[in-house]
Amino acid sequence: MEVGDKLKELNMTVDEMDRLTKAFKDEKFREMLREYAEELSDPENKKRYEEEIKLLEQERGNTVEFIHPEPFRALRTSVNGKQKCFINICANEKLGKPSSRWGLSEEGRRGQCWSLPHSLHPGRQDTDPKGNKIMIYDVIFHPDTLHIASKNKRFMDMVDSTAIQGIQKAFNVTLDKNNVREMSTKYKGTPHPCVIRRPTPGYEAKAPSEKPDPLAFPYPNEKRPIQPSQSKPTGSPATENSSEAESKSFQVQPQKTKEPTKPNYTVKYRSFIDLQDFRCSRDSAQSPRPKEIVVTIDLPLLKAVSDASLEVKETRLLLESKNPAYRLELPLAYPVDEDKGEAKFNRQRGQLTVTLPVLPSK
Repeated sequence: MEVGDKLKELNMTVDEMDRLTKAFKDEKFREMLREYAEELSDPENKKRYEEEIKLLEQERGNTVEFIHPEPFRALRTSVNGKQKCFINICANEKLGKPSSRWGLSEEGRRGQCWSLPHSLHPGRQDTDPKGNKIMIYDVIFHPDTLHIASKNKRFMDMVDSTAIQGIQKAFNVTLDKNNVREMSTKYKGTPHPCVIRRPTPGYEAKAPSEKPDPLAFPYPNEKRPIQPSQSKPTGSPATENSSEAESKSFQVQPQKTKEPTKPNYTVKYRSFIDLQDFRCSRDSAQSPRPKEIVVTIDLPLLKAVSDASLEVKETRLLLESKNPAYRLELPLAYPVDEDKGEAKFNRQRGQLTVTLPVLPSK
């Protein structure tokens, strides 16, 4: 099904599909395609590509560095309450080292104030082995930062918090902090390198000529602002600005009990139309009272419906789950028949649909 969706995105004509089918039957075409794939995956070709990009950027007054993430640990959560999300905590020596200084908190307690430079990669869509769509983010720190985190749980929590807050602030998304879990694997997906681009000090851009060169490299000049934290897969130029976050660590306070996450939901009111409701008679007016209430709840981290408990009363709906931690208490606008409702869970979409029949008016 996922392959069919990708073929639809190509928007290929019937003639193009036939030509492609015939080409794959040709042994020579398959051999050329295999050689092309091997050439793209050759590490020497990738290094040659990076050197060419560096030379092109030097001519434009920029210094670039390719950042290759080294897997360290992977976290699982959800983004915007609708989709599974994975955060890859990675290392690279080209990032700034962690630093600390002594300071005072707002409450007047003395402690260390840490600065953790890190690089953020925009989220990229991917699919899991079951074909479900997921979102993947990469956050890169200096190896010294992750070495300290591996020795100190409090420092590891600070690194995770820095990564989550950085993603939310940079890409304007909301991550489920209450249901963050560490994965058994160190990296989710395929590592994608990016580029950190910095302007060369003292470089003066050349004035644009009156006659533009049709063969010029089509890349925006200095007049166009560079968007922060942009990256693309290997094979195309990319821009990545490293951001520096400052995390504070003071005297340990008692941890507050995390409240369960309130999932996203939609409520729809369903009615059934009968031709008798449109007769030319006073008693044929359609009642504004719905026949059913349909509640759709987004539970992207729920693996099975047996992991959650659903309780329906006449004027209230309560959904609870411990792992992952979800809780939704929803008052109902109309009294419902609590014995005749039904619930269906779509694992691929991560949605629970509850249909409740409305009781007739007294």
